[in-house]
Amino acid sequence: MRPDLNLSGVTLAKNQIRRIDSAIGAQIQCLHGNLWLTQDGDPRDIILQPGDEHRFERDAVTYVSALSDASFLLLRGPVALERPLSGGWIKALQARLAS
Repeated sequence: MRPDLNLSGVTLAKNQIRRIDSAIGAQIQCLHGNLWLTQDGDPRDIILQPGDEHRFERDAVTYVSALSDASFLLLRGPVALERPLSGGWIKALQARLAS
């Protein structure tokens, strides 16, 4: 296992909010449901649907809100900067969460 890889799966019920501190460089991928992302000082609202990804470019507090029951992966560390989340294991995890 790579010690620089921090991959965490999170499940949120509809209307639940998760605060993420120091998200710069991290990448999030929506696995299930719909997510609304907002960062302090950023006027954009970002909506993610299953399979959508977003890389955080700001060092600001981020709020992830579930617009419906949802789950997502959050990848932090050097690996997040190397490549996007993709591959068969993502689809397998999505299928497992959907069942």
